[in-house]
Amino acid sequence: MKVYLLPGIACDHRLFDRIDLNGYDVVKLDWPCFRPNTTLSDIAMDLRERINAEEPHVFIGVSMGGMVAQELAVLTHPQRVVLISSWTHRSEWPWFVRFGSMIGAGRFASMNVIRATWPLKRILGSRDAVSDRLLFDMAMKEGEGQIKRGVQAILHWKGSSWQGPTVRIHGDNDALMPISKVKADVVVKGGTHAMVLCQAEAVSAAINAALAG
Repeated sequence: MKVYLLPGIACDHRLFDRIDLNGYDVVKLDWPCFRPNTTLSDIAMDLRERINAEEPHVFIGVSMGGMVAQELAVLTHPQRVVLISSWTHRSEWPWFVRFGSMIGAGRFASMNVIRATWPLKRILGSRDAVSDRLLFDMAMKEGEGQIKRGVQAILHWKGSSWQGPTVRIHGDNDALMPISKVKADVVVKGGTHAMVLCQAEAVSAAINAALAG
């Protein structure tokens, strides 16, 4: 079975470097170039050509990657979708994301702002220096336009129409996506929004269990 991994916003395939999925045919996807006014559905359509829907497959998505995975699933009908630190609908948004949507926060996502506010990104959770540097490098590589359009696509998303098998893995210490708003199937104790990097062993075990189940 082929397993497609979709990273979060401002991230690339390196987000999954610590995830162990030995025994599976793993494809780590990078984002296409986001067009102006793109939607998560548009992004899924752009990724569609990279998916072989004729063979059994699974999507695993982190944060925005989970949202896009649900949009892709409507197109390719995978065996299941595994969501890590992600949403299925805007009803799961915390108040500050709702506020950000109201004021059009996506337009403020410039490189200067990202650099200046990076120390405040602890909302993603405490992490070691190597993980922090990797997250920063990935954000710089993605670039201002890509991040801005990705944020805007998230804030305009109405939710998923995917009704197929879904497993939700969520951390109980996720400040960006509070677990109180999410119906998780597997709870990672102490898991933050960056747990795919910082609690990779626990997340790997949860993913492998979801795939085996």
